[in-house]
Amino acid sequence: MTDTYSTITRRRFIGTSAAGVAGLVAAPAILSSRARAADTTLTVTSWGGDYNKSVREVFADPFTKETGIPVTLVDNGDMAKVKAQVLSKDVQWDVIDAPISFATAGAKEKLWEDLDTSIVKSDGVIKAAEKDYMPMYLYSGGLLWDSNRSPDGKHPVDFAGFYDVKKYPGRRVMRALAAETLEVALVADGVDPKNLYPLDVDRAFRALDRIKPHVTKWASSTPEQVTSVVQNEADFSYSYFNRVKNSQKAGATLGFSFEQTINSLDYFAVPKGAKNKEAAMRFIAFCLKPDRQFEWAVRGYYLPNTIAAMDQVKASPSKDYLPDLNNGKNVIVNAEWWGDNSTAVQKRYAEWMIS
Repeated sequence: MTDTYSTITRRRFIGTSAAGVAGLVAAPAILSSRARAADTTLTVTSWGGDYNKSVREVFADPFTKETGIPVTLVDNGDMAKVKAQVLSKDVQWDVIDAPISFATAGAKEKLWEDLDTSIVKSDGVIKAAEKDYMPMYLYSGGLLWDSNRSPDGKHPVDFAGFYDVKKYPGRRVMRALAAETLEVALVADGVDPKNLYPLDVDRAFRALDRIKPHVTKWASSTPEQVTSVVQNEADFSYSYFNRVKNSQKAGATLGFSFEQTINSLDYFAVPKGAKNKEAAMRFIAFCLKPDRQFEWAVRGYYLPNTIAAMDQVKASPSKDYLPDLNNGKNVIVNAEWWGDNSTAVQKRYAEWMIS
């Protein structure tokens, strides 16, 4: 798995820095000084539900314990609000948990502070930092359903099936974000994953037009992608295995397909003008510590971004719940394309949803 991720990172993640995969050097150490940090606070955006709880328990609370810096979590730090804060010079958030379209679009619009490389280092990571945002982990999205209402043979397991409403009739949940949604639409329409980019946006919207009458929920938050199916508001949805797993633990009868997934890096960035810039850099460095990366990966079924943590994940039971990035069916999101196109495509998608 380490080799697979390293290969994919070097050759297929567009936008990788020339540094490539760093050597096996000790992970970055957090600069600790309780006295200096006593009057410092930190606000970090998150994504609700158990994800928020995981951020709290894996990253935020241990960071506070080590540094004395209290961390407030704010759900769903959308890019419009980030941009408004930066432009008004009234930045309320210190660290943005940014999916690929947020990270790359924010960089293009110069919304991020350059990383302080004396604090945030790429030593020992799999995917090196860009100058103003840091890869934190790789996540995978796929299809889910309720196994009681939709037993084997009655639910899709890949994106073509999700779009095949004749073979698999039922109510669909769609994300309110264009990133990943357009990839699903194009693969469902017959585009080979290895030939996705540059995305044929017009073709994607033609495919979306066909599925739109069967969409009963536009999920503006990640938890909604799962709870809509759990609460019988929909039959099939796209979401993430960690969300499904947590619902299963709570008694939900959900199924999830690993047969075809969308795979993307998630990043941390610091908005330009953040009031607690140094503490933000220290938080990012802390989250890259191998023990934090390992705990985050096994708790959320992610691929970590440090080599030491990846080696641990390979030896853990979580390895059975991680994507095969070489199976030919799975999609790896192209960061450069979304960096160039995110703002315009998201605007078109938002208008399309309400049209």
